[in-house]
Amino acid sequence: MTISFCTLAIHEPYRRRARLLCADLPLVPWFVLTDEPNDFVDLKVKAIAHQPSGPMAVDYLYGLPSMGTGTAAYHDKRFALQAALETSETAVYLDADSRINCEVLLAEFPSGIAVCSDTCWSIEQHLSVYGLWRKPVFAELAKNLFGNDAILSVAKWCPENVIAITKDGRESLFFQAWTEAAEFLQSRDVYSGEGGVIGLAATYAGWEVNFDALQPLVSAIHHEAGGPKVI
Repeated sequence: MTISFCTLAIHEPYRRRARLLCADLPLVPWFVLTDEPNDFVDLKVKAIAHQPSGPMAVDYLYGLPSMGTGTAAYHDKRFALQAALETSETAVYLDADSRINCEVLLAEFPSGIAVCSDTCWSIEQHLSVYGLWRKPVFAELAKNLFGNDAILSVAKWCPENVIAITKDGRESLFFQAWTEAAEFLQSRDVYSGEGGVIGLAATYAGWEVNFDALQPLVSAIHHEAGGPKVI
């Protein structure tokens, strides 16, 4: 099984962190979607010029109102995954503000999607605890994709900082649904909740979310998190 890694590095604080991340795992292919590919010319990575289709972290620092949790919806992660899947059977996405702390032995991934979650909650469960204000728009989105909103109690919330997608012929359905859902939410000025969008897209593709396959990798990752970076 061929595996590539990818990340999204828009604006200088994230480009700088992405350079460190790629250097942590130098023996695997890396795809970096970035607004400044020249920042990566000295690394053995595939840096792809990309302009974001929606608000990024810096937009919240310089004028965009905070929506719920105050985090942007990085739906352009899907483009990084698609780029990596062009040459590999599996694409692993990591947030740029991550570091890999030790050598990782990568096993084969099951087909479909793998994420890591301590709760394995449904979308409905997650929204009931975090960001209840988003529940009506997600119900509307579910009806748009599936004809009813009952799927919210079945589809899983997929934490988006580490994602593995492995080809099985249905990945085009997954990315199609992700694109439709991202545009749907952004048209309604909802810029958070990508974990719910990913879960709906996985269900749309007929995938069962795997919560175990990424555990060996996740145990070696430190995710900085903490909101938009200024330095």
